[in-house]
Parts: sequence; C-alpha cells; structure tokens
Amino acid sequence: MSGTEEALRLDGVSKRFGQVTALHEAWLRVQDGEFLTLLGPSGCGKTTLLNLIAGFLEADAGEIFIGGRLVTQQPVWERDLGMVFQSYALFPHMDVARNVGYGLRARGVGKAEAAKRVEEALALVRLSAMAGRRPRELSGGQQQRVALARALVIRPRLLLLDEPFSALDRNLRAEMQIELKEIQQRLGVTTIFVTHDQGEAMSMSDRVAVMSEGRILQLDTPEGIYRRPSHAFVAGFVGDSTVLSGRLARRNDETALVRVAGREFAVPAGPLAALGEGGTVSVYFRPEHLSPSEDGLAGTVVSRAYLGDRAELVVAVPDSGRILLRVPGVEALHRWPAGAPIRIGFSGAEPVAFPL
Repeated sequence: MSGTEEALRLDGVSKRFGQVTALHEAWLRVQDGEFLTLLGPSGCGKTTLLNLIAGFLEADAGEIFIGGRLVTQQPVWERDLGMVFQSYALFPHMDVARNVGYGLRARGVGKAEAAKRVEEALALVRLSAMAGRRPRELSGGQQQRVALARALVIRPRLLLLDEPFSALDRNLRAEMQIELKEIQQRLGVTTIFVTHDQGEAMSMSDRVAVMSEGRILQLDTPEGIYRRPSHAFVAGFVGDSTVLSGRLARRNDETALVRVAGREFAVPAGPLAALGEGGTVSVYFRPEHLSPSEDGLAGTVVSRAYLGDRAELVVAVPDSGRILLRVPGVEALHRWPAGAPIRIGFSGAEPVAFPL
C-alpha cells in the first residue's frame, strides 16, 4: 500500500432485490493504494457490492465515500473510477487505441494529451504494437490487457475488477495475475477485485474480504484468513481442511483446549466464547499440519491422487471421519496404496474450532 489515506469507505451499505436482501449492512475501509479482494461463492453478494461502489446499483441504506467524498447519490461517471468487466466489453468496431482512449474522449481530454496517455497505457500492458488491431484480432489475454489499459488510462481513484480472468485458461490466468499485481504496485492505484478463486485472492491481495449470503464474514490479510479464520464458513471455504469432531475441554481469555481423538489441541478461544465446557466442536486442520507418523492416529488409505510434486491421500479413521494428507514425493504412491494402514501425526498443527 502506498499511503494511509482512506480511498473507500462504506458505512452500513445494504441492498435488497424485492424480498431478498443481497447485501446486509456492509462496513468497509480501504486504504489508498491497497489491493482488496472480495472473495466468495456465486451469489454471495460480492458483485452486488462492487456494483454499488461503481454506481451501477443504488443502495437502499448506508453511505459510500470515495477519497473522503460522499458519492452515494452520484452517477457512475462522477465517481472517478475505472472498471474491468468479466466480458471485457470492448467496442468491436474500434481499434485497440480507440478502445483505450474512449474514456478520455468522453471526458473531453485534448487530442494530443489523449494520444500520449493512450500510448503510455498500451506500453504499460505491453500492447503498443497492437494499437491498430480490432478486438477480434486479439487473443483473450490481449483483450483483457486492452480492457485494463482502458480502465487505467483515465487515472482513476479506484480500479474495480469483476472476475476479469474467468474466461482465460489456467496458464494465461496465472500470467495475468502476476502482470496485474505488478501494474497495480507500480501505479499504486487502489484496487477492488472480485473473484471466487481462492488462489487469486490469496496470491494477489493485501487484504481479503470473505463473503457469504450477503455478509462480509471476515476481513483480514491472506495469512490471517488462512491461519486464523474467525467463522466456520471461512475455515471451510478458504483452502483445504480436515474437519474432526471434538469437545471443549477448557478455555481462558485467548486460548481454548479441545479434545479430538484422544488428544488435546490449543485453538483460538474467540469462536468458542458462548460454548460451555464439554460442548461439541468442529475442529479444522490444514493438510500441511498432518503427516504420516509411527505412533499417530490409526487409519486406512481410502484413495490417493498423484499431483506431480506430491500425493494426496484420503485416510479413513474410525470414529473420526476422513483426513486429507499431502505427502511429498512419488514414493507415497507405492508406500501407501489404497487399503494400506497408515498412522497420522499432528506435529505442528494449528487448528481452529467452532461450535458444532
């Protein structure tokens, strides 16, 4: 982040469609230069929130501020933002240069200044040689770059991106993620990015807002979201987890002890604040915190998958359910075939627990 000034503020913003509340009182602060991702499954409200910020939708309650300026009632063109849509929305009858410069012409920027800024924007996205081509003559990745250049050329206060990589294949998607982050850091433009892809959110963001059913459940750094989820939905949605049933043994102000499969584990106490001792909990373990062991929990390999740098084993444990193990190396496939006995150790585990 390039500064500490507040670029965006939402104060209790809500949106309803008939009897359905699509967004419940969103409170949000985004700092100048920050890359914030709205992450969640389809229908969780993330695109609704983005459209409210952009001005494509009108809020039913609450206020929206951009750069400290109240914009709740202002139209899209007065909000000082650039937007990249999922479909790119390029004009097919215009060449690349005219597509990129469209926003400048609409704002009355002079020809000489507009030409200079279009040239700079195309250089930024490495498309200077494509200035005279039409969108149909470009690949998907090139069209995405044109859409990004068009959003940036107006030098917006906010850059909004609604699942911009969803139409790209996996390799190109990964390449564009890197390019976008590099451009964002170089320009220092405050960015709000919408995706349902956890990998995008975790690798690109300064902070992530995880949403479900129209609510922001947790707003934190990628590390905080992954290692210290504050809600069971967040723990299950972000990353892979093994969920085992346990009981709350005891609790103090910050740490609780839960008993799982005959062992005790320390977990954050916050999510269990309303639960009495002996209460049933769901305990979430990450695969990297579990490993084959000589004297661990006994189970049987149910299935396995070879993923190149590692093998993933699904292990059935009596009275505990199924546990996902990630084991490096090809030898795992030969050592633990389906049906083989295995023991699981919890060394270094940092689980979290929530009331069942």
